[in-house]
Amino acid sequence: MIYTNINKTIFLLIFFGLFIRCKKDVKDDYVLTFSEEFNDSSLNKNVWEAANWGQTANSPNQQYFIDSAFKIFDGMLHIIAKRDTVMGTVYDANYNPIQKQFYYTSGLLNTSKSFAQQYGYFEIRSKVPYGKGFWPAFWLMPFGKWPPEIDIFEISGQHPEGLHMSNHFKDKAGRDAQNTITINGPDLSKDFHVFAVEWDPKIIKWYLDDQLVFQSESSIPQERMYIIVNLSLGGSFSGDADASTPLPNSFDIDYIRVYKRKN
Repeated sequence: MIYTNINKTIFLLIFFGLFIRCKKDVKDDYVLTFSEEFNDSSLNKNVWEAANWGQTANSPNQQYFIDSAFKIFDGMLHIIAKRDTVMGTVYDANYNPIQKQFYYTSGLLNTSKSFAQQYGYFEIRSKVPYGKGFWPAFWLMPFGKWPPEIDIFEISGQHPEGLHMSNHFKDKAGRDAQNTITINGPDLSKDFHVFAVEWDPKIIKWYLDDQLVFQSESSIPQERMYIIVNLSLGGSFSGDADASTPLPNSFDIDYIRVYKRKN
């Protein structure tokens, strides 16, 4: 009887050991190349550029991106949107700068001057705000002409159960095209979640909390891309912010990490 129990114990240890190995993390095949944990007291301006580039006078977005929209505390970055009347520089159809009045402010960060990578695993752990008008996003952009663009995630604050993911590209006729999907699940504004993309030469895979949720094999980008993270307000995707929008509010980011394949 004692020997039987010992054999069962050995069998169970072997079985669960094999099971754990089968549940290998996707990132086991990667090495870390970029890590922002937001543990400092202020934003690292050697890594992040706060920008309001290219906003046009007829843009449906209601916010003006400002440099002071970022706060770091409790080991997290908070991109803060609020009601505030400011004058901002935008561009007309001929790309001439003009002044426009805005009634909301928020923030956008990018790594165009510090970090870019071709292929890899890009992830963010974050909590998005709930409410009409909020449009948080984590995405990748090239240095040359647009597209390509990889939207790791976009979420409409008034429909936070919808996770929107896209691969933007030019089709064979030279027209703007995209492979995109919105999947419905839990209310993603209730808690923190990990949003990620695994980008290889022939396929892009999207993950939510380490679970594969979407993939694209259409016109995969073949160039270095940099990170953008922002909280916009207004537009057809999220609806316009109004008196019902709970402001001030924030897009809370625990970390952003990037990996590349070991080989």
